[in-house]
Amino acid sequence: KLSPFASILLLLFLVAIGFVLFLAIGVLVAALITGNWEFTSLISGDASSFQGLMALRIIQIFQTIGVFLFPALVFAIILSKRPFAMLGFKSANRDFFWLSAILMFFSMPAINLIASINAEIPMPQWMVEMEQAAEALTKAFMITENYGIFALNLLMVGVLPALGEELFFRGVLQKFFCKQLGSNFLGVVLTALIFSAVHLQFQGFIPRFLLGMVFGYLFVWTGSIWIPILMHFINNSLAVMVYFMIGRGLIPAETDTIGGLAELWQMGVISLVISVVLLWVIRKKAVT
Repeated sequence: KLSPFASILLLLFLVAIGFVLFLAIGVLVAALITGNWEFTSLISGDASSFQGLMALRIIQIFQTIGVFLFPALVFAIILSKRPFAMLGFKSANRDFFWLSAILMFFSMPAINLIASINAEIPMPQWMVEMEQAAEALTKAFMITENYGIFALNLLMVGVLPALGEELFFRGVLQKFFCKQLGSNFLGVVLTALIFSAVHLQFQGFIPRFLLGMVFGYLFVWTGSIWIPILMHFINNSLAVMVYFMIGRGLIPAETDTIGGLAELWQMGVISLVISVVLLWVIRKKAVT
């Protein structure tokens, strides 16, 4: 059994090992698939070409595995004889699954509203430029007419982050903080802050922090990591689907901001009220 300090050091060590190991694997796989053996250009990324974007997608997939999924799994295997139970892999009442799914669907306009308010907060120029670069890269990744790229985007943005990030943040970090701080509230808040901060997207910090809080409390209430994984998957996959439909010209480009200050903010307010009610219903069901 490790001390709290040793546990954190072990987790950080596993993150570092995973980062280096899976970056190397990702670059190698990207080189094999694209035929580009200039490793420096692969790592720096070229979002202006199809091959460059493909390489970036492949590297991103392996980085998600290396930084989140690999450390969480190895950490649990080292510290527990029942690693999957430690991470929260257990069944939950079926009602929690459909209630959480409905909550995630109905909360999207509310998330857009909070994100648009967050974007109005004055920030240093370097933060604004970083945000603009991240947004441009996201759109380059996501807006496509190709079904194969759409499936790859679902894996890269929907499946792997939902699984890896929830195991790492909720399954490992949140449980650790809740235990060490002796408070579910402090553990959930601290984990949500770190969860939002590591994404380095400052104009989306508040909505991502609040999502982290929701994911965290749903894990506390239900005891099952599958619930936040499901919600995380729905949240990310909806964005992938919206961008895909925009790329095919099926919906207007403004669809991804519906509920924000510039696009039907009233829907954002209604969505927020519905989301709070659904959270209350889930909470009440969890304690009865």
